Amino acid sequence: MNEPTTALLDDAHGAVRDQLAAAWQLHIDRIQEVVAAKWPDDIDRIFTEAMSALAVRLEAQCSRQAIESLAAVHRELSEKLNQRVRRLRDFETEYQWGNTLVETTQGFCDRAALFTIETGALHFEAARNLTSAMAMENVPLNSAPAFAHAAKSKDAVIAMRTKGEMSDPIASLLGEAEGRKFYLFPVVTRGRARAILYADAEDRPVESAALELLATVAGAVLESRSATPDGSNLVNIADSGNKPKVSSWFSLSREEQELHLKAQRFARVHVAGIRLHKSEKVKEGRAGHALYTSLKTEIDSGREVFMRDFLPVSPTMVDYLHLELLRTLANENAELLGSDYPGPMV
Repeated sequence: MNEPTTALLDDAHGAVRDQLAAAWQLHIDRIQEVVAAKWPDDIDRIFTEAMSALAVRLEAQCSRQAIESLAAVHRELSEKLNQRVRRLRDFETEYQWGNTLVETTQGFCDRAALFTIETGALHFEAARNLTSAMAMENVPLNSAPAFAHAAKSKDAVIAMRTKGEMSDPIASLLGEAEGRKFYLFPVVTRGRARAILYADAEDRPVESAALELLATVAGAVLESRSATPDGSNLVNIADSGNKPKVSSWFSLSREEQELHLKAQRFARVHVAGIRLHKSEKVKEGRAGHALYTSLKTEIDSGREVFMRDFLPVSPTMVDYLHLELLRTLANENAELLGSDYPGPMV
């Protein structure tokens, strides 16, 4: 295969992966609800229907040069997810459950660790690809801010790999890394976070949508087997990478917390829709460091809704739309948004 053809296929592969990630973001909440409600009888059908729908949508949008790459990506992701889900479904003991969940993260991140939540503390259960000693005393949940966010929100959390986010003991176990991030995915049963799955990567993206779905399936498996939650009363908090500190968040009323959750989800869905349905404009905008110019109509429509429905309602509101534009549309490179981007709304 000559160099121009290889470059073309690599470019197509990257574009398709970006669209798949956006499509999963749009569908993840619905898939999670169905998995939790109908586990385990309909799991194969759920995956088959979801992946087939994505394939049809992406094939209609991609050029012929991308079809081969699309088919390979679709087949690889579908097979990996189905295989991992079947492994989670077949565990027999608590020990097997923890180790199986960590092992199923292979291919979606470089390193993974599982912490159960017991009487308000994090207990280290299992890990994959850790070079440090596999031992750690229980850590109070409230001393690990990022983990507390994940447990409260029952939603994925992204944070920097620092002691301030992880706590001293967890940072000693997993290692700090300046400028690097880690991902947390709560395993929820009966409306409570029973465990938290940790994931990170060095020189590759973390497949957060796939890991979030695996954590959801793990929770559904435990619940279907009458697993007992840990008994803590942790509820409702959200995170999008940059948001109020834990102390400020805890001071919010339940209504304000729910508003933050709604705002965050609006931002995620709106930006995922842009990435999926306006992929060519996204590509052109990134290449020219002019995402706002290329997608002015789409971005401005989201800003208008956010300014109307969220900013005036709460003085504590965070510009989640800006954070999501920066995180997933601009790949955390503010320069890609362009010099004419108006910036955060607050």
